[in-house]
Amino acid sequence: MELKAVRGSQPMQVAEFTFTIGDTMVNTAGADDAFASAAAHVFDVIPQAPGMVVQGGEVVTETAFAGCTAYNVKVGDATSDTRYLGTTDRVATGRTALVPTGFVSTGEAIRLTVTPTVAAATAGKLTLRVWFVKKGRQTENLL
Repeated sequence: MELKAVRGSQPMQVAEFTFTIGDTMVNTAGADDAFASAAAHVFDVIPQAPGMVVQGGEVVTETAFAGCTAYNVKVGDATSDTRYLGTTDRVATGRTALVPTGFVSTGEAIRLTVTPTVAAATAGKLTLRVWFVKKGRQTENLL
């Protein structure tokens, strides 16, 4: 088969999810859950269509977490909860980059797992930001 040069491109898409300690959300078990208590909390936070490929991203602690010893965060999906970020303490303000893997989504959401340790968190704000493209999509002509 004779190949042809690429004739189109697509812009990078960005999705973000932000929460504070006082927020609640339905977790992956279908129960209303908070982000504060000293236990693992697992949420599907960014839906992904089949064919999506994460290109990068970040976890940003905008307001430091207080009350807990650590505020551990993992980012992945239903198959691998650490696909983009292994367990990382985000108790202090700052940024941790996601690690793109080249994985092509089959439709599973981006999953965020947070685990305050020793005691419940009493303050804190975090944003998960994910950059992605859809495999095979072309929205812009290059010619």
